[in-house]
Order: sequence, then structure tokens, then C-alpha cells
Amino acid sequence: MSLANLYQLHIEEIIRRHSRAMAFHGFSRLVIYSGTPKLPFLDDNHYTFKVNPHFKHWVPLLEHPHCAIDFRPGEKPRLIYFQPEDYWHKPPADPEGYWVDAFDIELATSFDDVISALAGDTEGCALIGEDSTCFPQLPKSQSNPSGLIDELHYHRAYKTSYEAECLRRANRLSAAGHLAAKDAFMGGATELGIHHAYLAGAGVLEAELPYGNIVAVNSHSSVLHYHGADREKMSPADIHSLVIDAGADYLGYASDITRSYAFRSGDYAKLLEALDTAQQTLVSEVAIGQNFADLHWRAHYLIACILRDFDFVMMSPKDMVVEGITNVFFPCGLGHFIGLQVHDVGGYLMAPRERPRLRDPRAPYLRNARNIEAGQALTIEPGIYFMDMLLGELSRSKHSYRVNWEKVDAFKKYGGVRVEDCILVHEDRVENQSRDAFAALAREAGVNALKVTAIEPVG
Repeated sequence: MSLANLYQLHIEEIIRRHSRAMAFHGFSRLVIYSGTPKLPFLDDNHYTFKVNPHFKHWVPLLEHPHCAIDFRPGEKPRLIYFQPEDYWHKPPADPEGYWVDAFDIELATSFDDVISALAGDTEGCALIGEDSTCFPQLPKSQSNPSGLIDELHYHRAYKTSYEAECLRRANRLSAAGHLAAKDAFMGGATELGIHHAYLAGAGVLEAELPYGNIVAVNSHSSVLHYHGADREKMSPADIHSLVIDAGADYLGYASDITRSYAFRSGDYAKLLEALDTAQQTLVSEVAIGQNFADLHWRAHYLIACILRDFDFVMMSPKDMVVEGITNVFFPCGLGHFIGLQVHDVGGYLMAPRERPRLRDPRAPYLRNARNIEAGQALTIEPGIYFMDMLLGELSRSKHSYRVNWEKVDAFKKYGGVRVEDCILVHEDRVENQSRDAFAALAREAGVNALKVTAIEPVG
């Protein structure tokens, strides 16, 4: 089915979800504001604009500030489309594409036009957006009502077929970038060079990334959200490992892929192979009805097995998990919802009209505690890290004597290892969108290679 046909089904489902939620929470009108460009302090160059995710859930407009959706259940949604007359910047193009028929579109050439277009009845009206400047007469109490937003966030976990296809295409872009980054790393490029190779391979601008790339060579990968970019070229003898966590965006939907690479064969390559096997095991064990937190603790057990097998810790895997030893080497969560946002919302909303569940103090950074259901898009990203701060705490604990500190110290130069895929849960299977994307690119490369070898030599 074409993207246009999938979108038609998508917008029908979005209208149903919003109509139900609005009726329950007592709203008859909803305004969703795309957002306002932001200026740094004492500057006149705007930050890169980031659209309200609630807005792009309805319409694939990512670089359109001061736009608004005006929706009343039972009526065709109205889109206030901001198209200023501007010689400093390229103005938005005329509305066109597969999505335009879903809206009554009203053009606004100034912000005052936007305000005028939205002015009117405020009774029973809610606004979702970062500010309400587009609707100044609306009472502040009617901006971002938590009950309505929580219900919409709960349902965002269930992806429509249109959203699933956008996520597939985002993974395809990201996989191409990862392959280019791998080639750059194996060629001895700097972190900055690897980052640029990723952008070129994915065919994206840095401002278009759903999050800042993590390109961590050697010990830098012990920092979970490392955002440096070394420029100094190293000799091959000093290059050991790369962890690259980098995604892409397609029509507002994000991918989030992590790959680790060993510069040469040896201990780190073996550790990477073991973790990759554990990650694929976890993906294969994803099942409808399973609680994601249980899968998180299953990951801790598999990581404990690796710590034992590689002689890092002399303790049974079960005891390592119970005593919190695995938290030292894997202090983050196993994964999260993904979609309109990289860390998509609703991970602790257990029902559409209930308060969020409290986080487990044993796993404060786990972003999802819901049961796995069809339609959910998730990441699975186990890792093993050698962090000085956490290892220092372990060295002062009662379990210090259980640790092979000589072996641990030898692995600090590698920083860590992480493997992450984006998956989509179906009724009868789990789709690994990341690995499918790499496989598709490999098939294409094979076909292209065959075409090249089939060319007759000239002369």
C-alpha cells in the first residue's frame, strides 16, 4: 500500500483517538500549535526549530513554526498554515502532498493572521503546545491538560501502518549512515570524520538528526551520552574500538541504532560477539503480554553470564543481578518506545486514564514498564561499560574481592560495548527494522556488484 493510502488510514485513526479522549475529558475543541522558533540569550540567530510532536502526529510538517491544527470532533480538521512573506529566509512552499486533502487549509502570512484564525470560542477548548501565544484569550488552565495529554500519550505506543512504514524508512537511512561510519572508522578516521561519514552515508544534515550522534572511540564510549568529536588523528596502534549511536528521521519518525566495532581481532571483538548474541537473544524472546521490565532484568542476567564467562566477576549470574553488580556494568535501561520522539512517551502509562506507574528504584533509568503489545515500536539495547565512577564504587564495596580488577583495567581502554536495534511488535512476529535495513542494503550492494562484474571490458 502506498504511503498516501497508509496516511489516510492513519489520520482516520488519529481523529478517532482524539475524539474519544476529548469527549471523556470534556473538551469540544482542540488546538495543537506547531511551536515557536527560539533565540539564544542575547543573540538573533535562532536555534534549530523542533516541532511539537503532537503536531507532527497529524501532519508531516517538520520545519513549520506558527502553524496550528484546529479540531472539533465531527468536523474536518482545519490547518492554519503559516506562510510569511520573507526575503531573509525561504518561506514554506504551498501546501501540497498526500496529506492536504485531510484538512481545510487556511493560509496565514503573519502571526497576527494566525491569532485571528484561531480566535473564537474558548469554552471547552484545550491547547497543546509549548506556549499559548497563538491563542492569547484562552485561559491558561486550558493549556496542556494533563489528563488529555496522558491519554493521547498512552495510545501513541500503538503505531499505525503509516507510522510503521515511516519507522522502516528511518531505519534504512540510519543503516546506510552506519555502514559509511564503519568504513571511516576502519580506515582510521577521527571521531569528527566518522560523524561526517555518517551524515554523508545517511544523506542528512546534522540539523535533521533526531538526536545528536554519539561517536565514541576507545574509552570515550564509557560515557553513555558522549558528544565529543576528537579531531586528532591517531596511529592505528592506538585505535581499539568504536561505539556509534546514531539515528535518522523520516517524516518526523525516528530511528535509533547503535553498533560497536573492534578495530582488530582480540578480546574486545570476542566481547562484542558475546553481547551481540545476547542482544539477538533478547529480541527473539520479545513476546506479547511480557512485561518490558522483566525483559530488562533478563538482559541483566545475560550480561551477568558474559561477566562470568569473560572472568570479569567471580560470582553466579543470579547473585550478580540480586546484589546489583550488573548495575555497575549496565546502569541504564534496556530500551524505550520510539516513534515521534526518540524516547517516545507513555512508557509508564499502564492504562489510558490512570496515573503513571512509579519507577522501580532498582532501575531508575528504565523508560518503559508496560506490557508488550502488538503495534508497539521499541528499542533493545543492552551494553557493558567500564566506567571509572561506578567501578570505583564497586571497588569500595563488600564485593570488591569478587572482581578481577586486572581484567577490568585491561578493558578500560575500550570504554564499552552496546548493540541497539529498533523493533516493531506484530500479532504473529517481531520485526527487527534495524537488521532488516542492513540486510536490504547488503542485498542491494550484492546486486550492484553483480551488475559491475557483468560489464564487458572496453577495448
